[in-house]
Amino acid sequence: MDARDAGVVDLAFAIDGGTLPADHDLQLWREIVRCLPRLEAASGAGIHPLKTSPGGEGTVLLARRAKLILRLPAWCAGDAMKLTGSTLSVGSGLAVGPGSERPLRPWATLHAHRVASQAAGDTDFIDEIERWLATREIRCGVITGGRRTRRAGEREIRGWSVVLHDVRDADSLCVQSEGMGAERALGWGIFVPHKSIAAVK
Repeated sequence: MDARDAGVVDLAFAIDGGTLPADHDLQLWREIVRCLPRLEAASGAGIHPLKTSPGGEGTVLLARRAKLILRLPAWCAGDAMKLTGSTLSVGSGLAVGPGSERPLRPWATLHAHRVASQAAGDTDFIDEIERWLATREIRCGVITGGRRTRRAGEREIRGWSVVLHDVRDADSLCVQSEGMGAERALGWGIFVPHKSIAAVK
C-alpha cells in the first residue's frame, strides 16, 4: 500500500512522571507493548521522542505538560486507547492519562528530531536522504542538523536531525505516514510539522 493511503494517525496521551533514564526509549517501547501486545505487529508503529530536560547523571526529567504520542496505523488506534489508566515502569514511573486522536495534516515544513543512519558523515547522510526522496518522487529542500546518539540496550543508534521544507501536501502526508530510516519504535524517523527552519540552519 502506498504510504499516501496508509491511514496513519497520532494518539496523544496526557502523562505524569518524574525522572527517566536518559536512554529510556527501548524501556518505554517494551512497557507500551506489554500493555498493548498487538502493537508489536503494527508495521511502522512508533513513539514520538518524549519532551524532557536534563536531570542528574544519566537521567532526564519529564517536561511539564509533556505528552506520550504514538504514531500508529489507524486500524489499531482504538485498541491503543486502552493505554489510558496504565502505569509504565520507566524511571520513577509514567502514569498515562486520557488520550485523543490527531489526524496527520499536510505541512510544508517537516522536522524529525532524529533519523537513524549508518552514514559516515554529513555528506553521505544527505546523499542517503536524497536517494530516499527520489525513490518516492518527492522534491523538496533538505537541511540536516546535529548528530544524535542513543543507547538501546547493548546497541548504539546514530543519526541526525532533519528538516524538509517546501514539501507538497501529498508528499508531506507520505513522509509523515511512512517515516524515514529505521528504529521507529524507538523514536527515530518520525516527522512532525515545523513552523520555521531558522533554528536548524
